[in-house]
Amino acid sequence: MEDQKACLFCGKIVDGGFQYCPHCGYEFGEGEELSALLDESMGDPSCDGEEDYLVRLRTLQELLADMERELDLIIRTSSKGP
Repeated sequence: MEDQKACLFCGKIVDGGFQYCPHCGYEFGEGEELSALLDESMGDPSCDGEEDYLVRLRTLQELLADMERELDLIIRTSSKGP
């Protein structure tokens, strides 16, 4: 079975190789790979507690930055009018 991921926009499961969600059209970016990194770091018992904590914080920071860019794009395109 191929690896799968959840769409960050609609929450549905899609193939890991897809660039777009077939359900809602969301374009997958680097944030999806970062969430996989977060899942891996949470399951790795060999990491030091503080190091693991910092990896999670960096990952969350990058995910939030991606979401902020997406929101800025949505706001800019919706305010232009027809």
